[in-house]
Parts: sequence; structure tokens; C-alpha cells
Amino acid sequence: MRFFLVRHGQTQANIDGVFCGKTDLPLTETGTKQAQQIAIALKNITFQSIHCSEMQRAQQTAQIISPSSILFPPSRFSPPNIDSDYRLNELDFGAWELRHHEDIAKADSQAWLRWLADWQNGCPTGGESFSHFAERVEEYTGELCSATASANHLIVAHQGVLGLLLAKLLKLPITAMWSFPFQQGAYSIVDNHAGFITLRVFNAQTEYWPEG
Repeated sequence: MRFFLVRHGQTQANIDGVFCGKTDLPLTETGTKQAQQIAIALKNITFQSIHCSEMQRAQQTAQIISPSSILFPPSRFSPPNIDSDYRLNELDFGAWELRHHEDIAKADSQAWLRWLADWQNGCPTGGESFSHFAERVEEYTGELCSATASANHLIVAHQGVLGLLLAKLLKLPITAMWSFPFQQGAYSIVDNHAGFITLRVFNAQTEYWPEG
């Protein structure tokens, strides 16, 4: 089984450098182009399933990458449905949504300091605790590890989700999630051979050709 992991394309929040979890922003023009570039790079892949978060930035990215949207000679197979899953949503940052960390550090200093000191047990003001976020992402990851179906599967989500998902797939500590900065406009590949996980490609942008 092969998983293609893709971070959603650029949004205005990425440009502004602010926290964005539950805020449902669309792709920018650049974000749309990034998704189109991935679609071209993966045009030779037949996906058996496509999963993404409930946020429109992830859904738009998945729709662009979906074989049904690529302007190439039509294939003989029906493209899979795009299934949204709340477990792939980014952390809900509550009152910190669409705010820069420097602003939060001044206006909500005590909560910010608690977050910096112990983010694994912390919670943004009015938002989702990291432990709850990790629980739902780990539940989804567990299903990937135990799956026995073959072929290719596309997962479109967010930086925090994908970082934690990959760390858990590779049986690394939670802190390792920060070691995987998923780029926008790129794809990564993870193989699952009967529960043995291998990271084959990380942040690739070139055209992918299936083996064999």
C-alpha cells in the first residue's frame, strides 16, 4: 500500500504568517497553481482512494489533484470519490486563529507562555487541546497502519496533521512531527508493507512514474 501525502496549497494565512486551523480559507491563486503542479506530477498515478480534511483549502487541493480534473486523455476507470475526514482537520486555535504569534504573546501572554512551556499538554485559548488533536490524528494513523488493501491512496491535509501522522507512522516520538516541514506544491510518499512503514519520498515536485 502506498500513501501520497500532500499539504494543501497556499492560503492568505500562510502569506500573513498567522495561525489557521478551523478558519475555512480558500486557496490563493498561487495555492491553486501549486495544486495544479502536483496534479501534473502525479498524473501517471491511479488512486484507489482520496482522503482530505473538511477544510476547503484541503478539499480544493484534492479536487485539483483528482484524476477527474486533469486535462489529459480520459482514462477508462472512474476516479474515486473525495472523502473528507474530521480527523484530518488542523488543530483548532480558538482565539488565536488568524493572529500572529507576536500579537498573541503580547495580548494573551500567560496562555502563550504555558503553550511554549508544555505544548503537548497545552491548549490555545478557547481552542482545541493538543492531546485531543493528537488523539484523533493517531486514530486515523492507526487505521493506515492496519490497512491491508494494496495500490495508491492520496491524503491531503495540513502541516500539523501530516507532521504528526508521519511521525506516528514511523514510530517516532511526537516531537519528531516538527522534523517534517511539508512544503506546499509538493508530495511525499509512504509505503506500508504489512505494517512495515517506509518513507520513500519527501517533498518531491518532479513527475512520478510508477515502478514496474
